[in-house]
Amino acid sequence: MLKGREKKTDSLSDELRHYCDDLSEFNQRCERLCEALAEIATHHESISSYAVRGMRHNASWLKYRINDFTKRLHTLYERALDEQK
Repeated sequence: MLKGREKKTDSLSDELRHYCDDLSEFNQRCERLCEALAEIATHHESISSYAVRGMRHNASWLKYRINDFTKRLHTLYERALDEQK
C-alpha cells in the first residue's frame, strides 16, 4: 500500500457481492475436493504420501477459509446493524 493513501471502504452491497462470489468459489472447490476424497476412499490401498500431504494441505485450507468466511460474515452483519441505526 502506498504511503498516505487510505483504503476505500466498499459499500455494504459491494461487500456482500464480494462475499457471495468468494463463497460460491469456495463451494465449487469444496465440491471438487469432496469428489476427490470419495474417489480416494474407494481406492485407499493406493494412497501415496503425496496424496496424504495434499489432503492435509486442503484440510488446512478449508479450515482457514471457513474461519475467514465466518469472520467476514460477522463483520458484514455488524456493519448492517450499524447502518440500520
